Amino acid sequence: MELIKIENGVSILDTATSKKIAQFERQIKAIKEQEESIKNAILSEMETRGILKVEDEINGLSISYIAETARETFDSKKFKQEHSDMYDEYVKITPVKASIRIKVK
Repeated sequence: MELIKIENGVSILDTATSKKIAQFERQIKAIKEQEESIKNAILSEMETRGILKVEDEINGLSISYIAETARETFDSKKFKQEHSDMYDEYVKITPVKASIRIKVK
């Protein structure tokens, strides 16, 4: 089965495949939103009650409270602008495998 057709120079994805992927993406988004809501509720309760760890051995689940902290980052864009000669000396190129990006409107 051909998944992609080209009509008048335009690439068109098979309708059934397109419908299925869009459905999956919407389900994933809805599930992630539900997960985030539950995580926020758990976080809030753990903070309120001073709980650092919750375990559920039946479902193999362990939740640990991670306190707020500050993260140190390196501003590579600014460094490159101000020290382009040094940036080129230390920059590392890493190959990235091909992939696809799917967006559902």
